Amino acid sequence: MTNLPTPSRTIIGTRTSTMAMTQAAHVASLLKDAHPGLATHFAEITTTADRHTGPLDTIGGKAAWVRELDQALIQGRADLTVSCAKDLPGPHERSSLIEIGAVLTRQDPRDALVLPAGTPPTTLAELPAGTIVGTIAPRRTAQLRARHPHLTVTPMRGNLDNRIARLDAPGTAPHLDALVVSYAGLQRIELADRAAEVLPADAFLPATGAGFVIVEHRAGDALAAQLLAAVNDPAAARLLRIERGILGALGGDCHTACSVHAAYDEPGTHVRVEAFVFSPDGRHSVGTTVVQQVGDDPAVIVRVAQQLHDRGAGDLLGAG
Repeated sequence: MTNLPTPSRTIIGTRTSTMAMTQAAHVASLLKDAHPGLATHFAEITTTADRHTGPLDTIGGKAAWVRELDQALIQGRADLTVSCAKDLPGPHERSSLIEIGAVLTRQDPRDALVLPAGTPPTTLAELPAGTIVGTIAPRRTAQLRARHPHLTVTPMRGNLDNRIARLDAPGTAPHLDALVVSYAGLQRIELADRAAEVLPADAFLPATGAGFVIVEHRAGDALAAQLLAAVNDPAAARLLRIERGILGALGGDCHTACSVHAAYDEPGTHVRVEAFVFSPDGRHSVGTTVVQQVGDDPAVIVRVAQQLHDRGAGDLLGAG
């Protein structure tokens, strides 16, 4: 990359939830550490998904989380935007006008069980039959139905702090007894102590892109790319590229009950990828595990996607 002059200020577009603002503030801090003298300003943006309480598929899927953020970039009202990678539409659904410029070091990708405030800790398996668990994620819904059929799953979406507030409020409709949420999200808003159980990744498969915070910029913006290169974690970026590459190869969207999780082995010379696709009711699934040498990213993406298709993933993807 050509060495360009560092800009004196940058505008960071962010959603207004507690978690989004915390993420944006963290990115601003990293940028200031990497570029002393840089002034950062926030453009607070309310997205379609923030305003909507129903299913995402009625408002354009996961694009509803980032549509207004993308517009702010394209129109020059923001230089950078910050998002959770798991909330992004698949790479095949993203605008070519937007690029990921930085992937921050991955946080814990696991999900967590949250109970109403003051409830003694327990586990999913120990919850009584008929317990009402809130989530709208197809991946979580399918796994709850498959592995914990004694529980009742009800749709629940919205900002994480709002979901927890609704769980804690007696008499709030719809009635909830528990939530399954992102553990990294709880950590970011300093509510990790609300996790009654952190669900093992091998027993409750994480979301594709779980634990990653990403920073995007306008395609071709060399100044923004240079700023972000200093805070990008290349090892994390490789894992996210693999996970999202497989999601794209599958044609996954907001309906897809799918988990793709990539991690390095202990020496760091190989990447282990576990990928599963579920039917919406959780009764059927196909999966594969592939270990590939670091650096063969395109090969592992093709290999995993092909194995899933060979095992019938296409039928499950079209079952919703």
